[in-house]
This record gives sequence, C-alpha cells and structure tokens, in this order.
Amino acid sequence: MELLQLWYFREIAHSGHLSRTAEKLHIAQPSLSQMLKRLENELGLSLFDRIGKRLVLNENGIIFLKYTDRIFSALNNAKLELAEHTEKKEKQVTLCVSSASLLLPEIVKQIQKADPHIHLRIVKDPEDAEEGLPMLRLYSAAKISRKIKAKSSKTESGKAESGDETKQILMIEPIRLLLPKSHPLAEKETLLAEDLKGEPFISLGVQSDLAQIIRTFTGEIVWEPEITTYVDSPAMMRQFLKLNLGCAFVPEYTWYRFAEDTAVLKAVHDLPMERYLIMEWDPDSYQTEAFILCKNIITNYFIKYNRRFRSTEEV
Repeated sequence: MELLQLWYFREIAHSGHLSRTAEKLHIAQPSLSQMLKRLENELGLSLFDRIGKRLVLNENGIIFLKYTDRIFSALNNAKLELAEHTEKKEKQVTLCVSSASLLLPEIVKQIQKADPHIHLRIVKDPEDAEEGLPMLRLYSAAKISRKIKAKSSKTESGKAESGDETKQILMIEPIRLLLPKSHPLAEKETLLAEDLKGEPFISLGVQSDLAQIIRTFTGEIVWEPEITTYVDSPAMMRQFLKLNLGCAFVPEYTWYRFAEDTAVLKAVHDLPMERYLIMEWDPDSYQTEAFILCKNIITNYFIKYNRRFRSTEEV
C-alpha cells in the first residue's frame, strides 16, 4: 500500500466523483480507477457504493477514511514539529471566523503587535482553509454540549490534551430586537413575539450562524419572523438598518451602541435568545507556538471584553 494510493483514495472520498478527482489531480481517469481497484483488491473489500455517477463511501470506506485522515494529519504534524525543532518555526495560522467579525480587526491588531512575523489567513468557511495550516475557528451556536470546557489545557509540547479540550466558550451573548426609534413598538415596555407579526425583518443569509440561531429559538414557539430582506454580510445589514428599512434580531454586546441615535435594542419577553460564541480547533493537529499565541490572545481578549459588559450590567 503506497502513500499516493491513500492520497488518491482520500480525494475521491471527498469529491465523490472519479472524473472530478482525476481532473483535479491532473491524471487520466482510467489510471485513477485502476488505482482504486488495486487498493480495494489489496484490502479485500470495496470502499465505495455507486449511486448514479457518484461514488459514496460505504461502511468500509468510512472506517478506512478515518485512518487515512489520521495518517496525513500525523505527517503534517511531523512537518510542523520538525520545523519548530530546527527553528524554522511555522508562523502561519488560519482564523476561520463566521461570527463576531466586528471584533476581528482589534484581535488581529493584538496578534500582530505580539508577533509581527505571524501570517494570518482569515476565511469564513472551513472549506476555504488551506490544508495543513493550524486553524482556530470562531463561530456561534444557540445551544452547546455540556462537555465543552470553559478553559482549555495544554501539555508542555503544545499539543492539546485528550478528551473534550477542543472547544472553548468565549462569550454568552443576549440577542435583542433592534427597532428604529420612530417605530410604534419602540416605546412599548413589554414586547411579545405576537407584537412582531407582520413586521418586516432584515436578516443575514439563511446559512449564517446568527440566522440559524434565531430559527432555533423562534421555532420553539412556532413563530417565524417575516423576513423581507436577506443580506450576505453584517456590514450590509447595518447599512439597511440605518435606513430604517426594517427591524432585526442582533447580538447585544458585539453590536453595542450601533445606531444608538436612530435605533433602540429591546428584549422580547417570551423569546429570550442568546448565543454562545465558541473557539474550536482540531485536537489531532500539532499546536505551533504561533497557534498557541493566537489562541491565548483571543481568550484574553474575550475575558476583558466580557468583564466590560458585566460591569455595565451591574451599574
């Protein structure tokens, strides 16, 4: 069994098509098909089921892919650790940010100040990340597993300890209704979901973290906002809201003081919503010094950020 065979198998598993994989790898499709056949003959079992023109991993293939991924992960970890050992330290880190992007410029500024030699690659979707680079993912969710730790721990080598130390809660943030100050509901002391029926809403795209969180909560009371406008970025959404073209559910802290001259944040009494902002990383990936530095800076940034809002609430 050759490493090249495993690489080709992995690419087929991810694409689900022989032709697309052959095109991506710049090899002839018959050669790729023969390679897969040799691999399955060597293992003595099939790895894929054919469904139309697609190749779908069967139970054997799912198991084999799990160990194949580990092999390539281990090779990449070896490359990263050897680079540190020989003082050719890897200074690249990927930040995959799908939530709290308003805070990203300040976080990047602190990272660059701590180490100007760190090269950050910032993406929105994990699929856009370059394979092999250490990655920290920042995203939000409506609910989380109790297994998530509030704080992570590291061994001396920089590798995350085994267990559930793959995620860290950075912030628990209320979600409020943003209304134009001129809106009739802006003066109402107690707002209910019933009051919002028929109101035009502005929302981020349906696949965004925030939109999915809102659907989770509104679905629990069998009510859905009447969304008249979807936008693909928080910046565009803020521009629409400033024009008073509708109302929106927004995170309270990260949108702090947004358009406070023209808009007001209100709680919906029977719809208490909040989001968990989470930082996640691959437990099987070697953690370089640059990666650990970025992780610590992000953690400390949110410790201070949370403290500011806790003191505001106490006042």
